[in-house]
Amino acid sequence: MEPQDILLLGGTSFIGRQLLERLHQQSAEIHVIARTAHTLSTLSGVHCYAESLDNQELLNKILPHCKTVVHLACASTPGSSALQPIFEAEHNLLPTLRFLDVLQKHEHVSLIYLSSGGATYGNPTAQLVKEDEPLAPLSYYGAGKATLEKFIMAFCQQVQRSAIILRPSNFYGPGQPYSAGFGIVPTIFHHLLSSKPLTIWGNGEAVRDYLYVSDFIDLCIQLIEQPMTHTGARIYNVGLEKGYSLNQLCTSIEEVTHQPITRQYQVSRSVDVKRIVLDCTRLHNDYQWYPRVDLPAGLALTWEWFKAQAS
Repeated sequence: MEPQDILLLGGTSFIGRQLLERLHQQSAEIHVIARTAHTLSTLSGVHCYAESLDNQELLNKILPHCKTVVHLACASTPGSSALQPIFEAEHNLLPTLRFLDVLQKHEHVSLIYLSSGGATYGNPTAQLVKEDEPLAPLSYYGAGKATLEKFIMAFCQQVQRSAIILRPSNFYGPGQPYSAGFGIVPTIFHHLLSSKPLTIWGNGEAVRDYLYVSDFIDLCIQLIEQPMTHTGARIYNVGLEKGYSLNQLCTSIEEVTHQPITRQYQVSRSVDVKRIVLDCTRLHNDYQWYPRVDLPAGLALTWEWFKAQAS
């Protein structure tokens, strides 16, 4: 019988916890490697390891039982790694390269890697950005993601393996906790609930594409369940294909919550992209995937979750 287990690297992240829950509902056998894996609830069929993703002994123990690895682990954001290239290399690049070194020995395992659609392209001129747009990251975080994409492509070519690289837009949704520097939607909701002013870097006209979490998890499940028949790495943008400025996002949230957002505008940061909206035609054509939740509906669902957590 062929291996059927799933390995999640970084399974305690916002996306990791959502994907873990969905996989568990489908009775999958799941292994989670994350430094904070001890924070996960005990679930049947879920094996948690509070270790680094480059633990060679542990990987060689788990990978023979796995068909797919979903790499969600990341220790930084564009803001947190600003002016810290060594941090990016030591905490994101090197651990993943050590992981790839081990993965080379396990021929039956395919890889899904979570890159970034918002940080790798820089400031493109296209209104909708396709996957073949030249990468021009502005942050060390984005540079790290772009570099790992190249290593994964080389890995697939050298050992004739299959991988899918996902470049998603900005995630949001129920289950995303507030943490300074992580996620603009939970940041805005947190400031509303605590009656604090919201700091906006720049004039608020930076445009982003926002993706509701369940739509992305649907895609991940589809990719895990559908065997990879190609050799090499395939890259897919994942987004709503509709851009909203930060000011427009704030207005949408005010309409959902019926509360005003006090905004404080600060000088823009060099790591912040001015506009990025993703073209997802390739994903539509290859997997017939389309997002089902638009921004107003997603914000309403997320606001209800935040209020429930605060009560």
